[in-house]
Amino acid sequence: MTFYEILLVVAWLLPLAVGLWQIARPAHMLRYAPYTAVPALVAALAVPLDTSFELSWLLLGATLQLDAMGQAFLLFTATLWLVSGVVGMAYLQKDANRPRFFGYYMLAMSGNFGLIIAGDMLSYYLWFAVMSFASYGLVVHTGAEFARRAGSVYIQLVVIGEVLLFAALVMIASDNGSLLLPDASDATISTLAAVLVFISFGLKAGVIVLHVWLPLAHPAAPVPASAVLSGAMIKAGLLGWMRFLQPAEFALEWGEFLIMAGLLSAFYGALVGVWQHDPKAVLAYSSISQMGLITVGAGASLLLPPESQPLALSAVMLYALHHGLAKGALFLGVGLIGTSRAMVGLLFVPALALAGLPLTSGAVAKAELKYAAESLPPVWKDSLEMLLPLAAIGTTLLMARFLHLMWTRATGEKVPHPIIRAGVLATIVVGLIVMPIWSQASDALQKSLEPEKLWVALWPILAGTVIALGYGVLSRGMPALKDFTIAAGDVLYPLEALIHGLLGGLVAVKKGVEAVADAIFVWAQRALQPSEAQKETAVALELRLRNWTTAGSWLLGLALVFLLAVWLGG
Repeated sequence: MTFYEILLVVAWLLPLAVGLWQIARPAHMLRYAPYTAVPALVAALAVPLDTSFELSWLLLGATLQLDAMGQAFLLFTATLWLVSGVVGMAYLQKDANRPRFFGYYMLAMSGNFGLIIAGDMLSYYLWFAVMSFASYGLVVHTGAEFARRAGSVYIQLVVIGEVLLFAALVMIASDNGSLLLPDASDATISTLAAVLVFISFGLKAGVIVLHVWLPLAHPAAPVPASAVLSGAMIKAGLLGWMRFLQPAEFALEWGEFLIMAGLLSAFYGALVGVWQHDPKAVLAYSSISQMGLITVGAGASLLLPPESQPLALSAVMLYALHHGLAKGALFLGVGLIGTSRAMVGLLFVPALALAGLPLTSGAVAKAELKYAAESLPPVWKDSLEMLLPLAAIGTTLLMARFLHLMWTRATGEKVPHPIIRAGVLATIVVGLIVMPIWSQASDALQKSLEPEKLWVALWPILAGTVIALGYGVLSRGMPALKDFTIAAGDVLYPLEALIHGLLGGLVAVKKGVEAVADAIFVWAQRALQPSEAQKETAVALELRLRNWTTAGSWLLGLALVFLLAVWLGG
């Protein structure tokens, strides 16, 4: 094996080994936990693209690879896991269960890295499952009732998603005759497999209706866990779509469906998120909204001609990179609650970047996405030109809500831990540095600096700011408006009520059927019950048959009848 191949193996094997050791022997490897992400970060920066090799000794012969898509995802996920881990050590320093937390943290990290560099379906599925199930330990870490509730919803959806994903991958492998991901990318998958892929990965990506675990899990999990859940792990759903959904049957129809689902998620996340009172719940709905915009990009790639698809996929990866770093900084910034407003002021940078303020990473990512959309069919190009700025207004309102909640909680009573402050700053700086470097050769970056494009990016932020200020003034005289909220989880509660109603109806039907069956049984018993006269006759007959003379006479008579029948027949 070459040095680069060893580096890729270590990238997912090191956090797995240390995580298992941490769970078995708490506190022995705790100090090294955050730094198990370093090999993955180095691999993202150093391993040559299109590196691929087989580990014949692992499972059925696992294949690891690093392509351009994997490199982009590995870069920002490794950065987030590293920074969040370092911050987590400080954030949870007084938590007696910190060793257990980091055991699950490293297992989830290993799964996240493993699925990114997996080159075959079996490896991808197993590491996706490791990440998903290990994350349950992060969601329920506090042990509070709300955390257990969030964990219950999360793990139920994880099980459903894993079953659907397994069925989809079996179908894809069976149709293609190969377990290798490049073969899956080059072949056309069936409509049923595509549906299963969309749902299973959509659960992770938080697409509308399938998003209900996100607003529950983020407020329940500790700050460092929320940062990686939103910044890194939900991107696994996006990566799954990009790995498996590209060659689907009816690609145009799927592209249109993804665009519509993405737009619905973008607007719905903003509509519900602005009524939240927990900063992490606001960020959770912001993730739903932002993942909706990324889903729009994934759908657009299916509508574009083959020569333009790489541009759209590059835009999607760039947007995922931007969102992962910006949202990670915001979630880590929630750890600054109770500190001074100067500290909270740091969060204006990633918040404005998410809104797409010109000259920020968000402006670059959105410019790349809009540039790719220029090659779409006219109806979709015109629709997105109208709707994407409206989505930017929604993002601005979400960020205004988040900053308002953080600002009002900036009491100055706490002194921020230096590591937490440094972690937030590091994530912001990495986003400011990496994004321009990543897109420096892009025509979209150059176009985004044109005066006309600058105004297109700026006016939605100004409009959102005016709306937010207007709401602030109006709500001062209307306490009911100020206190209005939508429960985190939103559609989960009517869905649960509907399911409970259906189950209650089934129980009622079952009881009704049982009652009818009991009534029929009682009636049959009564109808077939002999009368007293019949009972007396039967007893008398039985007594006579017991008499040898009577029984013998009957037997002799039957024998004579039998012989007569034989004689007549002969």
